[in-house]
Amino acid sequence: RLKVPASKLADLHPSDIAEIISDLNRAEHSDLLNKLDLKQLADTLEEVEPDFQADLLGHFPDEKVADVLEEMSPDEATDLLAELPDERRQGLLRLMERDEAEEVRELLRYEEDTAGGLMTTEFLAFPPDMTVEDAIKELRLEAPDVETIYYLYIVDNEEHLLGVLSLKNLILAKPHARLKDAMKTPVKTLPLDAKEKDVAEFISKYNLLAAPVVDENGVMHGIVTVDDVVDVIRD
Repeated sequence: RLKVPASKLADLHPSDIAEIISDLNRAEHSDLLNKLDLKQLADTLEEVEPDFQADLLGHFPDEKVADVLEEMSPDEATDLLAELPDERRQGLLRLMERDEAEEVRELLRYEEDTAGGLMTTEFLAFPPDMTVEDAIKELRLEAPDVETIYYLYIVDNEEHLLGVLSLKNLILAKPHARLKDAMKTPVKTLPLDAKEKDVAEFISKYNLLAAPVVDENGVMHGIVTVDDVVDVIRD
């Protein structure tokens, strides 16, 4: 049996906690999960499969589960909700903060094994006339609320994707240059209905850390990050 104080759990990586949980019975992993704060719990759940996530949260009250879902990235929260009965899923969405719930509702519209189902709606998008200096300032403000930041995406007022800028190129660009002058174009993109295998091949072929997902009008809806398809790439 695992006898670890909560203070020691904070030193473990979420992947290590998830591995420990997989070796415990229901009563034991319930004790362990109850020792974690919301952020640790969310990070740990993201390291296990959605069906196991649903099983682990089966004994938690809906109010706590909703809080955990808000801490998870939108794509991970969507995968978890998809494993739950419709009645409980709708109840949890009503308990979540409005913005987070709307993001998840959008992702639930897409098939699980498509780019739309794999993507996260958390990405950084800036207007083309913003200066590099201002973009870096804005990046510092928004970074804590974004799961991963590999690239900045340049979009117009209607969210059409115009260009992309890596963090390295952003740092190397002149402070007063406009993003439209520093960005790379055309951008390699994925359609919303691209299949998981094609998404993995796309990311591997172009050596991307994240790939933007757009609709038929070129409007950006999200990004698929390399960690979302790493198992497919490995296979």
